[in-house]
Amino acid sequence: MHFNIIMSRAVAALALASLWPASARADRRAYAATYEAVTAPQGELDVELWNTYSDEGEVLNGAPAKGYRGMLELEYGITSRWDVALYNILDVSSETGTTGYGGFKVETRYRVVQPRTWFVDPVIYLEYQFLRHGDASHKAEIKLIVAKDIGAWNVAVNGAAEVEHGDGGYVPETEYAAGVSRELLGPALKLGVEAFGKAEKPPGAATEAFLWAGPALSWATGLSGAMHGMWVTVGAGKGIAGASKSWYATAIAAFQF
Repeated sequence: MHFNIIMSRAVAALALASLWPASARADRRAYAATYEAVTAPQGELDVELWNTYSDEGEVLNGAPAKGYRGMLELEYGITSRWDVALYNILDVSSETGTTGYGGFKVETRYRVVQPRTWFVDPVIYLEYQFLRHGDASHKAEIKLIVAKDIGAWNVAVNGAAEVEHGDGGYVPETEYAAGVSRELLGPALKLGVEAFGKAEKPPGAATEAFLWAGPALSWATGLSGAMHGMWVTVGAGKGIAGASKSWYATAIAAFQF
């Protein structure tokens, strides 16, 4: 009986949350790694806390080796179609002992057209990273994000070209990601699944391919006051091909002002 009461209250709370203002859902993430075709609303400041752990080696957005990477992101909507973000990085590696400030990265996204103008919504993404740990100290990336909302469903695909520079010289890299998600009890709650990975060719070595896959769960709500929204996304999975062997877990929390 107590279980039924708790479940009914939980369902009612989720249904109520789905009716709250959509501001927190304007730039929320439904996936742990895959980007959707969105940008921050004009004049909005988002503060995001990223936490990623892998148990046997590197994973996208994770530490350069076995361990934890935390990132503090400050993201601002310059216009309704263009935003910019700064990340500060903390690494804690149980494998190499590289612990402490890990560097920073700067990214910007530009929405090519207004949503639902074309068959898919495209966004261009540019990124630069300066890293103190791992086999690369500088990274530059260009990414194409395409996505489509079909009722309660979302489909997103990312393709990126990246170049890394470290002690071994320049290393070209290709990254890819894809996700499918669906709203549950309204847009406040989303459940999805994604796959993401990369292929790189170090100088004098064979090409290495990585692929991870797993589920993701996202919740968002609007608020009244100076902070007008927040969202939380969690994802986890495992390497399923090539050199990717590690489990990963990611949690992202965002506060919108």
